[in-house]
Amino acid sequence: MSFTKLRELRDRFEQQWINGGFIFGYENEINENHNNDYPLLVVLPPTSELPSTEGDVQEEYTFECLVTKPYYQNQAGSLDVVFSLLEQEGLTWLQRVLDSYTNKEVILSPDSISVEREKELYNDKLIQVRLTFTLNTFSHSLLAMDEALVMSYDPKVWLKADMGVKTEFFGGNEVVNKWIDQSSNGNDFVQTTSTAKPIYKYENTDNGYPYLEFDGANDFMSCINNSIDGSDGLNHEYTIIWVAKPTSEANSSFLSKNGGGTNIQRININVSRNINDIVISGFLYDPQGEEMELDSDYEYGTSVVGFDFHNKGFHLFANQTQIGHDNESGWLHSNWVFGDTSPIVLGANKYISPTNFFQGNVQELIIFNHDAVTHDQVKQINRYLQHKYKI
Repeated sequence: MSFTKLRELRDRFEQQWINGGFIFGYENEINENHNNDYPLLVVLPPTSELPSTEGDVQEEYTFECLVTKPYYQNQAGSLDVVFSLLEQEGLTWLQRVLDSYTNKEVILSPDSISVEREKELYNDKLIQVRLTFTLNTFSHSLLAMDEALVMSYDPKVWLKADMGVKTEFFGGNEVVNKWIDQSSNGNDFVQTTSTAKPIYKYENTDNGYPYLEFDGANDFMSCINNSIDGSDGLNHEYTIIWVAKPTSEANSSFLSKNGGGTNIQRININVSRNINDIVISGFLYDPQGEEMELDSDYEYGTSVVGFDFHNKGFHLFANQTQIGHDNESGWLHSNWVFGDTSPIVLGANKYISPTNFFQGNVQELIIFNHDAVTHDQVKQINRYLQHKYKI
């Protein structure tokens, strides 16, 4: 056994687990202090049997890992769904570990994964998924290449309702207090006021995937960083793609970035239902307050929508089809900044004293903070998301 390699693997495991606490140790450490950050990943050290070595070329390390979280007992009938989501978190973490080895120096052994479900453990109301797998020099893929394709386009925000959703129990519902950014840029979205937290739902969904339900009354979330790339809040050219379904005919703000001060650009995207259609309005304001508005509609239902501002032009996409375009040739947008005094807001029109709350279900949000994402690539991402969500 190479203990240098084992330490490197342990560090890589912790680095790629971004959704909760991490322990490299034993099961009796799970609830020693009852203050874990769930979902908790526990990686048990390899067993005493030494990994097999062939001419110092191949080593095999067999790991047993536990993904653990509380289960709310009054969520009747939802245990199987919660287990499935927990399994997905564990498998996605393992795929991240594998993907981080770009030269394939550490790869999953074929057919080496086993998954077990366990509940009511350690004197706490916990459930866990036990993953066992072997790492060696063989290649095996867990997930389609589509997610790697999206990551290759360098998203600055990637929120997925089936991954990294931190919840608490409030008012008879499981509500969301943190939505962890899966792009690894740390642009998590949060809500600290219990009455303004969206509800997390994963039972009997339209496409089998969970979603965050915003109530249209006061629910919203905001990015923990005023700037998603450490500079001017949001680039003067950008692409935003989301999967959602509005449930109200009231005109409501799905996403906004409204900074204060002089020479500050602002954006507001309104989405609502209109009988059998979804109506979308994009509002872009230049630093002098001049407005560009783009309105369109598409068939009602859960949809993949793309929105971008490139080369002085506004574009809207719905399920791979461009549904709107506008252009302001006189705008000197290369000098614009959104400012870093307020964050991007999901579900309301501004961060301070928010209003115009969105009512509906949100499953995914991706933001690219540059102009390099082409319209063909937007359509590629749309196809991937349509396939994932059965649209």
